[in-house]
Amino acid sequence: MMIHPEHCSPTRPSLWYRIRGAHLPVERDGRSFAEHLAEITGLSPAAALRLELEYRRFLYLAALTSAPRVPPGLVRVAWSYHAEHEGYGKEFCDWIIGRRLTFAPTVEAPARAYAETVAAYLQEFGAEPPAEVWPAPDALATLPFRPMTPACAPLHV
Repeated sequence: MMIHPEHCSPTRPSLWYRIRGAHLPVERDGRSFAEHLAEITGLSPAAALRLELEYRRFLYLAALTSAPRVPPGLVRVAWSYHAEHEGYGKEFCDWIIGRRLTFAPTVEAPARAYAETVAAYLQEFGAEPPAEVWPAPDALATLPFRPMTPACAPLHV
């Protein structure tokens, strides 16, 4: 029987609860983080809420280690959007996570780092990541890797 990720115990529960409960940017017009993600990705509102949760899970995995963590394309879009906001560095990274997570770090072997990120997800959350957000690592090996900048947000890598 597969354990649902919501019902497992992460290695550092206090860190996970801080990340999971942290406020993410709200647009000046009142749109939430997930509502803006729906707009920029074309996802349904429900799918954008799931993407927000997967983004939070990625941040948690990245915060656990100094090893490179590579997010899938949709999570990279969420990270790009979040990193563009003024409060990302000091208010979110420093206060919530306890250290800076640099957006679009240079990764020498992105396919291997992605596979390790997926493995860490399974270990921490007790379930495979959802395939609609996290492609299988072997599927990524056939796709070209492009370093991500806030102006370039591919949905497939």
